[in-house]
Amino acid sequence: ADLFDGIVMAEQRFHGEGYQEGLAEGSQAGMAEGRRFGAVHGARAGSEIGCYLGFALTWHCLLQKCTDEKN
Repeated sequence: ADLFDGIVMAEQRFHGEGYQEGLAEGSQAGMAEGRRFGAVHGARAGSEIGCYLGFALTWHCLLQKCTDEKN
């Protein structure tokens, strides 16, 4: 009976092992893809924020030096 149980349950065992291996591999691939995505989009956001900061600091500096209300 034990010999037949191993044969009958092999499909279920292989399915479970395949699932665990696929889950581990997919998790690693997902983490790597997520890091790449975050780095690219984080750099874009940082660049845009830096541009706005430079623009604001420049105008702040220019407006501080002007004493004329019209300027």
